[in-house]
Amino acid sequence: MVERLRILLPLALLSAFLFAVPGVAQGSPSRDLPPDPNYRPKINSAHLSNPQRHNALLEADLVIDAVDDDAVDRYEYRWNGTAIGQTLPASVESPTVSYASIRPDSSYELEVRAIDVHGNASDWFAAWSGVTPGAPRVIVAGDSIASGYTRQWFTGDSVCTDSALSYGNELTAVVAADLPVAWAPDYINIAWAGAGAGEMLSGGPDSCGTTHEAQVDQIEDLADDESWSIVVITAGINSTNWTDVIVDLTKDTAFSFTEAGDRAACDLALHDKWNIGARSASITQNTRSTVDALSTSTNAQLFWTGYYDITGTELAPFWTPIGNECHAEMAEAIEGLHSALQAGLSSDVTWVEIDDDVATQSWAGWPHPNEQGHITIGRAVAEAVAE
Repeated sequence: MVERLRILLPLALLSAFLFAVPGVAQGSPSRDLPPDPNYRPKINSAHLSNPQRHNALLEADLVIDAVDDDAVDRYEYRWNGTAIGQTLPASVESPTVSYASIRPDSSYELEVRAIDVHGNASDWFAAWSGVTPGAPRVIVAGDSIASGYTRQWFTGDSVCTDSALSYGNELTAVVAADLPVAWAPDYINIAWAGAGAGEMLSGGPDSCGTTHEAQVDQIEDLADDESWSIVVITAGINSTNWTDVIVDLTKDTAFSFTEAGDRAACDLALHDKWNIGARSASITQNTRSTVDALSTSTNAQLFWTGYYDITGTELAPFWTPIGNECHAEMAEAIEGLHSALQAGLSSDVTWVEIDDDVATQSWAGWPHPNEQGHITIGRAVAEAVAE
């Protein structure tokens, strides 16, 4: 009996020691095994989204569900047409694809694969097949600044819409310069002279007598949810009595022969005659309604431009009806309009500040932009689009 105890006791102690010492496995391991460097990732699903407002031109989001026993480092994709396409990279954090290497309105298949931190690649996974989107669209809307309004002589007719003169033409050219030729954007101008913030929603007649439908409705029809659209609006000043104020101010300064008289005329016109204070709430509400409608019903990138200071511009050679002595009053007045407009904008809209140095037409077309003035505005908008 004693001998038996002498044998069993050391065995019991040895067993207890083995169970107590860390790292000695008993059945299932106490921690995960290290990642297998030869394990290949796997894609469970992948989906190509339609272009969204946050996407850059010619880009769209990929939604991918992939697994790996360590970590996926990146994705790769290729567009296959009549032949296997070039392999292109996509990030793990926000995977997107670019259509720049292929053509619009054409049949392709999109394949993706995952690459892990060890360089192991999954099989290619078919994420999409079909017809690619059409070229992007640049849609310009709003008032006579946007429409390319011109008028040379006071006794002659106006041209209420000139899309080739409008800043939209320069904007489109700048945007196109950064895209492959096949993806050159289509340019559509629906602006008309006389439109205010309210007319964006209701439509109405322009100053040439043509009646137009609501521009919001037109934009909703023109913006293609399966492609990319840039919508630029210049509207708001015609929701006030601005034209009458400027006509009266021009008359008053013409019969004032001192800077003090000109400043007094500006103060009277812009502080007492201009009804921006009474119209601000309506401008803000109509701007908000326009933005809400376009944010909800389109995927377009939305831009709203400000206006420029017309002090120091010439109505005729050597005649500056509103001189630089009015600059402070004019800047304050324009800022009041801008504040009303910006109060109606959501985070979906980019505000575009326009440089005051905008060249204007002479004679009956004053103070609308001339060709160089439209180029200045178009480039300011293009800079905002590129950001």
